[in-house]
Amino acid sequence: MKKLIAMFVVVALSAAAAATADAGRFGVKGGVNVTSLDFQSGTSTPGALGYSAGLTWQWNLPLWFALQPEVMYHVTATTLEEAQAKLSTGSIQVPINIQWGPRIAEKNIRVFAQATPFFGYNISQKAEDLNISTGNSAIDNVINGAVQDKYGDLINGLNNLQKFTYGAGLGVGVQFFALQVTAQYIWNFGSVAEGVKFTEEMFDVNQSSGCQITMALMFGGKKKHK
Repeated sequence: MKKLIAMFVVVALSAAAAATADAGRFGVKGGVNVTSLDFQSGTSTPGALGYSAGLTWQWNLPLWFALQPEVMYHVTATTLEEAQAKLSTGSIQVPINIQWGPRIAEKNIRVFAQATPFFGYNISQKAEDLNISTGNSAIDNVINGAVQDKYGDLINGLNNLQKFTYGAGLGVGVQFFALQVTAQYIWNFGSVAEGVKFTEEMFDVNQSSGCQITMALMFGGKKKHK
């Protein structure tokens, strides 16, 4: 809860700072991500490829700072190899990128570091079997039936994920005229799911984390640099 309160304080202060910024620039943004789940048992899952797409707005602030809030549709995926299952989620996320970096080449090029508190809401989740195929249908049925018997509760449990998400990211980026490219690592601070049955024990899926690369194309706005 303290982390959540701190995050909203940062967002509120960032919004207040925007009042001293320029008119801003509108942009469209998209990217790819790889996310893994961390269990309280100490194990983690390998990541799978996801994607994001949405809208952004950028304000340039004094002292080489910039504020860039976004509204994104964010899809993450991870593979539970032993259970032969794939988990994917779709959420609406609101990241608040707080950027700092010098502007060079007549202020048309900017290299920056950024910190990104975010919050979001899961609107879809899906846990599905990854059926094993050996080329022999009889063998496939036996193998996949055994996997379902052992891990069916896990797959069903992961269809009941927490709806509200929040976390933060750290990364770097470069903006060349209207094109912006960023790379960052994201941590989800909230529990993803609770009381999920894995093999013969109960584990909480504690957190998710991963990396993402995004690209944005910015439009309009006269920038005031100080």
